[in-house]
Amino acid sequence: MRLDFNILWVEDQQPSVFAQRDAIDRRIRGEGFRLQTQFASSVEDARQYLKSDIYGDHIDLVLMDYDLGAGDHGDDGLIEVRSAFPYKDIVFYSAQTGDLARLVADKRIEGVFCSDRTGLPDEVLGLFGALVKKVLDIDHARGIVMGSSSDIDGLIYDCLAAHFSQSNDNLSEDALKIIRSRLVEIRERFDRTATAVNAAIKVADLHDHHAVYTSIDRLNLLRKLLDEMAAHKTFCSDIKPYAAQTVPRRNDLAHVRVKKEGFSRKLYDRKGNELTGDNVRELRLELLKHQEALESLLADLTKA
Repeated sequence: MRLDFNILWVEDQQPSVFAQRDAIDRRIRGEGFRLQTQFASSVEDARQYLKSDIYGDHIDLVLMDYDLGAGDHGDDGLIEVRSAFPYKDIVFYSAQTGDLARLVADKRIEGVFCSDRTGLPDEVLGLFGALVKKVLDIDHARGIVMGSSSDIDGLIYDCLAAHFSQSNDNLSEDALKIIRSRLVEIRERFDRTATAVNAAIKVADLHDHHAVYTSIDRLNLLRKLLDEMAAHKTFCSDIKPYAAQTVPRRNDLAHVRVKKEGFSRKLYDRKGNELTGDNVRELRLELLKHQEALESLLADLTKA
């Protein structure tokens, strides 16, 4: 899950918009996302970020000031942004009240929103609300796959239940034979993998056998090693709830059942509790907190 919302901000007087940036950051973080801002002081400086390759297109929104001092004005930059990103939203703004819309119309550039500097937070937050779903859909193809896979898993179970309900819901001898044979295969594979993990001498060996020695096992290993060294106590305290609380909630989300009512889709966990947008937002906030704790730890551990 990408929890970052990335803005390319073209502004030559960057301190003058820090208040607006911080206001945007607070609101976006409140929704469980992290604002990442890449400033460019001119159209020329911005060119290095205007990649048309879909895999390099990490920018979610472009903010373009009109008056960029010497060099090209912002309306010239709009042309380059639109050329690189034909369908990306852009906010064109100015500290002075002016006819920005006329400049945009003269350049014949579509998909550009105009604002003064003080109105930037509201303009950006309005676009964020519309864009975040697109960001999630684009960046989280695996999330869509997970949701579809969960639907398929549910349908498989329902088909099995429907099939055996015709015979008093009891598993047949043929079914039991297939299950027991599969369990033997699973046990043998587990034993082979457990032997390999037991013989591990490198960290990579643990990752190679993640089906048995899971990511939670690796997290607990890291936490216990740091705890024994009396190092990074804050990290150990902050990350402990991840395995105990956040991961089960994440897994519940991964295995929700969907109930369709016309175009409406309601989500229910395995206990039959409905999951709402607030539940998902709270989960994003938890994941963001743990992600930042791990990023901070990694930076400390890799210091030269």
